[in-house]
Amino acid sequence: MKEFILDYLAYFGIGGLLLSSLVEALGVPFFPGGIMVILAGFLVARGYMTFPAALLATCTGFITGSALAYLLGVKLGGQVFELGGRLLKVTPARLAKARAYLGYSAPGFVVFGRFIPGISNLTPYLAGVGQLNPALFLALTGLFAVCWATLYLALGVFFEKSWAEVTGRLQPFLLLGGLLGLGLYLYLIGRRKKVGGC
Repeated sequence: MKEFILDYLAYFGIGGLLLSSLVEALGVPFFPGGIMVILAGFLVARGYMTFPAALLATCTGFITGSALAYLLGVKLGGQVFELGGRLLKVTPARLAKARAYLGYSAPGFVVFGRFIPGISNLTPYLAGVGQLNPALFLALTGLFAVCWATLYLALGVFFEKSWAEVTGRLQPFLLLGGLLGLGLYLYLIGRRKKVGGC
């Protein structure tokens, strides 16, 4: 996965990073947007792109994607969750929790809602549904985008040189963990069959 993403970013460059950030901001579940930004930091360290250009592309993509999601929330209201519920993995419980956060503090929800698992991909849509002031939404989203992009790109730059060493040290532990997980799985399957047979 790491090499595939690096190849993608190296091939498509700044445009690929911008598009990836836009998709991440739309809240598509399981899309590795954060990982892609970190790996873009690897490419910055290797000289494939400059830090300012990568930062600008990431922020532009993220703000654009967030604005699109916000507009969908404004135009469609609650219907946005009926239409995109499966795509966004929205359950009634998650939606109720997100509404509660939004009602408590709209600005805090826009900035910090992105860090809450299960809530992050709903943030811009709910801000639109709740008719949050668009200028305030864009300002808060821009603030988050700059902080998020700077942090993730810097992490990529920092860890690029030590990545091979770190993964080399972790490899035996990952293999051991995989073997233990497989053993536990087989044990539970065998036990279930034994109980079922009784």
